Amino acid sequence: MKESTLKPFEFYFEEHQIIYKTMKKLDAAEEPVDPVTIISKLDSDTIEKIGNVSYLVDLVESVPSTETFNYYQKIVSETFKVRKSIQLCNSYQRSPNIDLLNQLIANLNGLIEEENVSFQSNKEILYEIYEELYNPKSGLSGIDSGFTDLNKMTDGFQKGNLIVLAARPSVGKTALALNFAMNACKSDTKVIFFAFEMSANELNYRLMSSLANVDSMFLRKGKEYLTDEELGNAVTAMGIIDDWDFRISDNNSRQTVYDICQNVRSQVRQDPNQDFLVIIDYLQLIKTDKTINRHDLQIGEITRELKLLAKELNIPIILLSQLNRGVVNRTDKRPQMSDLRDSGNIEQDADVIILLHRDDYYDRDSENKNIIEVNIAKQRNGPVGAVELVFLKEKGKFLDLAKGS
Repeated sequence: MKESTLKPFEFYFEEHQIIYKTMKKLDAAEEPVDPVTIISKLDSDTIEKIGNVSYLVDLVESVPSTETFNYYQKIVSETFKVRKSIQLCNSYQRSPNIDLLNQLIANLNGLIEEENVSFQSNKEILYEIYEELYNPKSGLSGIDSGFTDLNKMTDGFQKGNLIVLAARPSVGKTALALNFAMNACKSDTKVIFFAFEMSANELNYRLMSSLANVDSMFLRKGKEYLTDEELGNAVTAMGIIDDWDFRISDNNSRQTVYDICQNVRSQVRQDPNQDFLVIIDYLQLIKTDKTINRHDLQIGEITRELKLLAKELNIPIILLSQLNRGVVNRTDKRPQMSDLRDSGNIEQDADVIILLHRDDYYDRDSENKNIIEVNIAKQRNGPVGAVELVFLKEKGKFLDLAKGS
């Protein structure tokens, strides 16, 4: 008997469910599967219910070839999903409300996602690893961050990973996230940026400032405050940004983590062969669909959903987060993972945690002016430690330390 992924309940007629279950039992026992053996496993009442031996023989003769077995089982599975979706919609129609609508959408998506579930044998997985060992791909295994030392630590942003980027306000987390986005776009990655705090207009000004190497304040004031060269660079930057596949979602005041997941799923399914990078700014402004009284549990619900989404779609998600005020009261202002607001849940779900620190944020006369420390405090499958970047705050631009010196 060919391997089948169907479940008995996917058959519409009860007699077909009975026949299929009996066939599966015979196959599991390594017994032959044919009309005689099937009948031998059933009592007289059940035999009559399925239409007797003659019906089984008719079924066998109605199949011209088993070569198209996979196609046949696909027909059964797809027809079941259509029936199930009609039942779900009818149930919602009897008592429509927003909570049931969200549940309906989740259930319908569940039907679709089942089609994408596949299982590999360990032999197949080991063979893939063997191929990777002896035929390594050139370049990074993940999405290019754009920064040499950071890439050495992470080998790029890895697919399936939830990456938390955290800092105190105004240290530079949004600016660095935008630099990650720009560098990803340069390597033909599609970026989806969820902005809960800033508008698309503000973010585009920041992108232009960084690309054109122009002070963002002067850029906003207009051409009277810019040299001809700066104005030309700004216009060129606009053309570059326009060519990128960079989607900014800034209408997020009522969006929940569920809405984010739906948005991302929709875009990834429309372009399944495209590399994606999702950036969310920031965690503490995201809402949940569920009524959860404790804030730490709400945060846990959000990070868990986003981690599952990254794994499901095999894409990296960069999630920006605040740090609590505890870091301000210490002599050493370098943040630790325990400084993450509601840190327990974040630490558990994140594959990578990156903490930002600037001496000149606390001391304007610091010798390390314009230097930002990018500390990989957690990395599930790689080293931890800090790298340094140059941060030109007025332009929202980050550079490798060697390039900026």
